[in-house]
Formats: sequence, C-alpha cells, structure tokens
Amino acid sequence: MTQTFERAKSRLNNIRAIAPLLSALRTLSMGAWQMALNRLERMQHFEQHYDQILLEILPNIEDRTLRKPHRLKKIHHIADTVILLVGSERGLCGKFNQVLAGKALEWIKTQNFSSYQVWVMGTRLIRELERQHIQVAWRKPLPASELPAYRVTYETTQNWLEQYEDFVFNQFIILFNQPAQGGGYELSSFRLLPYEIHHPLTAKDQTTQHWPPAIIETNPKGIYQQVIEHHVAASFYQILLKSAAAEHASRFSMMQEAEDNAEEIIAELQQVLNQERKRKITQEMQELASGAGLLDN
Repeated sequence: MTQTFERAKSRLNNIRAIAPLLSALRTLSMGAWQMALNRLERMQHFEQHYDQILLEILPNIEDRTLRKPHRLKKIHHIADTVILLVGSERGLCGKFNQVLAGKALEWIKTQNFSSYQVWVMGTRLIRELERQHIQVAWRKPLPASELPAYRVTYETTQNWLEQYEDFVFNQFIILFNQPAQGGGYELSSFRLLPYEIHHPLTAKDQTTQHWPPAIIETNPKGIYQQVIEHHVAASFYQILLKSAAAEHASRFSMMQEAEDNAEEIIAELQQVLNQERKRKITQEMQELASGAGLLDN
C-alpha cells in the first residue's frame, strides 16, 4: 500500500501542476477563436465597400474577363486544377488535420478532374499527407503565433492570379475546415478561380439612383480588375480566418475536455490518498492500543 500511496501522491502533484497550463491554453484558444470571428465579421463589412464600387461601375463594363489572350510563347501548364488544402501550423487540436486530409481525399475522388495538383498550407497537414504518401506540389507554413495578415494574403493571391491569367492552371479550389454548430468543424470547398461575384446585384440595386452620382475619370475595366483582385484576396482571407476559427474551437474543446478529465482524476486520487491516510491512522491506533494491552496480539 505504501507504493500505491506514493505513486498516487506523485501523480496527483503532477496533474495539479499541469491543470493551470490546461486552463491557460483553453483561455488562449477561446481568445484566438473569438478574435478570428471578429476579424471575419470586419472582412465581410470590408467586402461590402467593394460591392458598392461594383454597383457603380458594372453598368459601364461589357468585357468582365480577367484572363489575357494566349501569348505566342510556350505556356508552362502545371495542371487543369489546383486544389489547396488549408490545415494548421500547431498541434493540440485533436484530429483536425487527420480528418481534413481524409475527407479532402474522399472529395477529390468524387470529382472528375482531368489533371490536378495538391497544394497545402499548414505544416501539420503537410506531415499528415506525407504519412499517407500524398504528393504535395506546393507547400507553405501558416503563422504559428498569430492570425494571418491580409497584406500577406493579398500578395499570395496576386501571384495566383498572375498564374491563372497566364493559363498555368484553369481553376483553383480550396478545401478547408470551417466552424460548425456545437463548436465542431466540417469540410468546406470554395472555388477561388475563376472568380465569381458571390454577392450578385439585385434588380433593386441596379435601378437605384445614388446621389451624388459617381464620377469615373479612368477606365472602368481597370477599376473592375483591381476590385476583383481585392475580392479574391478578401475571399481567401476569410477562408483562412474560418479555418483558424475552426482550429481554435477544436483546441478549446480539447483543452476543456482535458481540464475536466484532470479534475476527475484529481478527485479520484484525492479519495485514494484519503483512504490510505485513514488506513494508516487506524493501524497506528491499533498498534498503540495493542502496546498498551488494550487489544490482544
């Protein structure tokens, strides 16, 4: 019983030392989760301003294509479709990347792509795919200690737009985990290129007269291209924020569950120690009484 007592006491001390760390990680995850949701809400308002610009210039534009005409030089065509998987950079988020990899591969099998490449953002997801012997044609880490920055996102999407305009690929699809009800997450897909305006103008918007009327002193097609570039960046940035929110929600749930389990184990170990103390006290009292001749040997 002495070994059991010392083992339980040592385990209790260890779990008590870990409990504050679990609580701190849970609090940090909850803060990052809420921060991602707040930034996502601001990005949606940000897009509305570009929607207002489109409302003014679309009636003046006939050709809305972004792609340039074929050039005489040979085009380096990598694949018909690029499939980007957005995972996580840090651990302690359960099977976030494992589930994403499994569902994404199942989704790809259901599609009839003539050719495709798998691109990945997130070191943890890259490792998961490599364990499954999936070839990753392009990879990039995500910020480990903070949410992604819009400026970096814009620069990244500009590079993708240039490749799309040069016919390096024909469509760009993103697979990611987005928050679901109850604090979980689910696989979602989004076609980033060719880009479509996801907030189409209603008939009321098209007939509404704004005062004062907009003064357009430059080529409306140039304004349209710049607005679409920011729309593409904003759409991808919202995907990164949704993925980050799902990741932190998963981490929060894990830390909450670990904290609850730690409290249960502490209560069980405390009960074991109390029982052992009672047994020792009873044994000492029996020994004292036996030594005083109050009990038979």
